[in-house]
Amino acid sequence: MATLTIKGEQQEAKFGFAFKNLADKNYNQKDAQGNDLGGFNGIYTGLLQFDIDALKAFWDCGLAHLGTKGRPSIAEIEEALEERINKDGESDQLFKEAFKEIDASGFFKRDAKTFWKNLEMFKDMGKTDAEKAENAQGVKMLSDAKIELMD
Repeated sequence: MATLTIKGEQQEAKFGFAFKNLADKNYNQKDAQGNDLGGFNGIYTGLLQFDIDALKAFWDCGLAHLGTKGRPSIAEIEEALEERINKDGESDQLFKEAFKEIDASGFFKRDAKTFWKNLEMFKDMGKTDAEKAENAQGVKMLSDAKIELMD
């Protein structure tokens, strides 16, 4: 279970429309052609890359169900993450908890499955053998990160 102690209160990330709507509003990314990729993909990919900003975005969206009056601010989330990292001596466990929860959530199960299916197709794309090799290496790095995060 992904939990984070914020201002002395243990909070649990939840996945649903509140998460998705905030992710799409605040954390959406665009591809090279300018198409929206969606906030989920940005956060999911960021967690796979051990990006601390993705961890912050995960908690921001994971606590969206608390509503605007009850949801902690970004500064409070950052403070709580810093405290946990200092206590644990590293951030690996935070990333593992967040990734496992989002990957296993019923709400995002189809999105996660589609992400990996699309990534598998991406590794064979490219105009040259060098591009194909580079894409395959990128897919391998993300696949290796998933194995590490699921451990």
